[in-house]
Amino acid sequence: MDTALIALGDYFRARRAVIAPEDVGLPRTRGRRVAGLRRDEVAELAGISIDYYLRIEQGRGARPSDQVIGAIARALRLDVESTAYAFRLVSGQMPRGVIRDSDTPDRIARTLSQWTHTPAYVSDPHRDIIASNPLATIFGEGGLAAGSNQVSALFNERMRRSLLEWEPMARSAVATLRRDAHPQSPRLRELLRQLSVHDDFRRIWERHDVSGPEDATFRFVFEGVGEIAIDAQNFAVRSMPGYQLTVLSAQPGGLGASLFARLAETLPGGAATTAMTGAER
Repeated sequence: MDTALIALGDYFRARRAVIAPEDVGLPRTRGRRVAGLRRDEVAELAGISIDYYLRIEQGRGARPSDQVIGAIARALRLDVESTAYAFRLVSGQMPRGVIRDSDTPDRIARTLSQWTHTPAYVSDPHRDIIASNPLATIFGEGGLAAGSNQVSALFNERMRRSLLEWEPMARSAVATLRRDAHPQSPRLRELLRQLSVHDDFRRIWERHDVSGPEDATFRFVFEGVGEIAIDAQNFAVRSMPGYQLTVLSAQPGGLGASLFARLAETLPGGAATTAMTGAER
């Protein structure tokens, strides 16, 4: 069987399982055995036969046309990013390398080093952090330093214990990993092997989420300080598709802002750090 078609079928099956009938205007009948949509419901919504849809989920037959993939995506209420991911899956091709100046990571690091009051870092499509300012490094206790992986850091015990919105934040991070990393990337396969030791990661990954909130406010219990509220904003780096800039901030005058100021005072004022990942070499 074609591995790209199998991946597409797995994706549609996973998304079907997390869409409730009410989400697509269907009634929930008594005695319903599945929480999500049934195959026949997706087929009807997409305007194709149930046998054809079954073959697509099983990865059998020829590649579905763009029109069919689009119809199924609409039936499953996939957003723009999630639909684009379906087409990436079925292409089965690795993206062409990003052309950029060789000193781009260093220039990013120099920019981040000027941000002395808010943690900030840049991650690549695999959420490997390629540049981080000193405040991000110290706040994340190394988990947000250059050379670390943003998703892996979320699954350590410190983050599980201290991040009160751990579940939605973990889902969002895993979704961006699936969205930005190519399905056949060797680095992605390496990360999946490492992270699959965690039951929660396997559960979240199997949802096949692709999109999540780009901005969020989360509460973090910081030892010796207490509970603080932190705003996280993610920005796409236009010169490097799949890369994103993450900036953490806190309300002025609040406990979070006081913590950032206190941590900044402990820093020697050095430049931001950079790391070259396997995707960059």
